Amino acid sequence: MKRLILVLLLVASSTVAWAYDFKVQVHDYALYFNIIDADERAVEVTAPLAEGNNRWAGEVPPAGVLEIPGEVVWGDRTYHVVAIGDRAFYGCSDITALRLPPSITDIGAYAFSLCTAMKGEVTIGENIVSLGRSAFFGCSGITSVRFDAVACQFMGGSRSSTVFGNCRSLNKVTFGPKVKRIPDYAFTGMNLLKFEWDFPEGLEYIGDYAFAFCSSIYGTLTLPSTTRHIGKQAFTQCHDLKAVVFPSRIENIGQRAFYQCINLTQMTVYALVPPAVEPDAFAGIRAMAAINVPCVSVDRYREAEGWGKLRNMKPMQPCSLELTVRSNDTSAGSVMGAGHYRIGDTAILLAACKAGYSFQGWADSVSANPRRVIVTDTTTYTALFRRAEVVHEVQYVHDTVYRDGVQTIYQTVEANDMAKPLGQQDMIVYNRANHRLELGVARRDIVSLALYDDVGRCIFTGRPLLGFISMRNRPSGYYIIRLTTNDQEHYLRFYHMKNK
Repeated sequence: MKRLILVLLLVASSTVAWAYDFKVQVHDYALYFNIIDADERAVEVTAPLAEGNNRWAGEVPPAGVLEIPGEVVWGDRTYHVVAIGDRAFYGCSDITALRLPPSITDIGAYAFSLCTAMKGEVTIGENIVSLGRSAFFGCSGITSVRFDAVACQFMGGSRSSTVFGNCRSLNKVTFGPKVKRIPDYAFTGMNLLKFEWDFPEGLEYIGDYAFAFCSSIYGTLTLPSTTRHIGKQAFTQCHDLKAVVFPSRIENIGQRAFYQCINLTQMTVYALVPPAVEPDAFAGIRAMAAINVPCVSVDRYREAEGWGKLRNMKPMQPCSLELTVRSNDTSAGSVMGAGHYRIGDTAILLAACKAGYSFQGWADSVSANPRRVIVTDTTTYTALFRRAEVVHEVQYVHDTVYRDGVQTIYQTVEANDMAKPLGQQDMIVYNRANHRLELGVARRDIVSLALYDDVGRCIFTGRPLLGFISMRNRPSGYYIIRLTTNDQEHYLRFYHMKNK
């Protein structure tokens, strides 16, 4: 009899399938972990049981704020927490908020499904690369999502298994400034989503079905200047969408991208070359929706496949765009080149530092100065200035020329205490008697001009109105002037003696 009872107990116990390698007590509950890479000491958070939906049966599930640690200690080893496993917290209806460490890269399918007490905002961290299907399905208390994931390639996987399916209170999404890609199916079917199109400036890619069937999305969609690709059905059946503005860099608009956007009445496209349009990209929009295109490209659009079917093609008026050029600090430097230009014109932008400051480049990582740009969009260019740093003290500088606070060597020859450039000396003359620099070039031919002291600090930039620069109030010492014209640069080193 005892033997029979023992066999029954063994049979009964074999039906319990445990899912974890070890558990760690955290706050008032335990967290369970699987080792997924022993060499790297990487683990994922899992549930106590391996099968079924209710994988916390007989265990105390987390409640309140669920805070996942970035590292856990088991035995004599420290493990890195890198993932949340499938169904790890499925149905844990007492979790009210979620805090994930930066080490998490993957969130599994149904990981937080039916955590109905979870409220407020959920943050998808910068390092997340994958969110499984229905990861937050039925989290009816979530009202907003902060999406910071810069390398996320996968969200959900189909229209019926989206990450935030049946999140009935979700009505707002914000994106972090580093996000360049919105994955496929990211926010499909969010019928209450009232997104105001505040995309990050660096956004390049909007995936397939990313905002499909978001019937409450409204207003004007203005895509950032960096956007190149819109996936298939990305905005299909966004019924309240009124207008779309495409940037000059747009290259591809996917199949049925704006299908059945029945209230879309206006599109503006700044691309000089018509972007590729896949079949039915604009099927179902109003027949007389206005399509505004660059005035120099109207014929191209009328002849391009996918665009020619849109009847109400209009050239942009006025046939010019405003270019904004600004300084990050007007006390450190000024800029030139702003104004209205025809589309396709070349604009020349110039940044000029003030005394004690140097030009560091443009905000979009271009260093050319002056800079030539082809006008294709209403773009803003920002010149970056900062206080000049002395590279090192110099005792003798006859063969040193400064470029924006950084010393560079320039071949020179000696001539009466002056370093004469290999070019024509008569372009720049130091008039000792009148204590001034005289320029042998018309003001209109000057591209840039800068005056440096003997330790490389920029102390003057600009175009002299009278053809000379007064040195009368400057201290005695060596100076170098750098003059750039359309065809070459000229340098002069001279010694200035202040009036006694």
